[in-house]
Amino acid sequence: MPENKTLHILSNSELFNGLTIDDLKKLYSYCQKVEFKETDTLIKEGQIVSELYIITKGQAEVLLPKQSKRLETVKLATKKVGGFFGEYSLIDSKPSSASIIATQPGELVKIANIDLDIIFKKNDRIAKIIYLNIVRVLIRRLRNINKEYDMVYLV
Repeated sequence: MPENKTLHILSNSELFNGLTIDDLKKLYSYCQKVEFKETDTLIKEGQIVSELYIITKGQAEVLLPKQSKRLETVKLATKKVGGFFGEYSLIDSKPSSASIIATQPGELVKIANIDLDIIFKKNDRIAKIIYLNIVRVLIRRLRNINKEYDMVYLV
């Protein structure tokens, strides 16, 4: 995928909302492109993740896989172009809480947390914007979970 198209996708991702094109170019210079096929496991639940991923083509699902304590697979979300995952690893170094499985062939860019740390140390404004955007996404997810609990327990 050409750099201009990838930068356009990154500029429309809620993760990077508020960053300038120059900021995005700095981030992009550290990115690595990865192609994936339908059904590829991009992250496995329990895996230690040390990168942030942004889908630039295709789509993937966030799943809690079936296991002995979980009787069936639970779909948490669908990640489309501009969608991101691996953001928890920016906050803590715990194993991944879900699996990410490609549902269409595609491409993503990934940036290692160590490279993000370098960028953040050089430019705290970029760090503040990205962390604020992550907090907004996490709060929206929590609010949605609260609504789901209301539907289950108040019915």
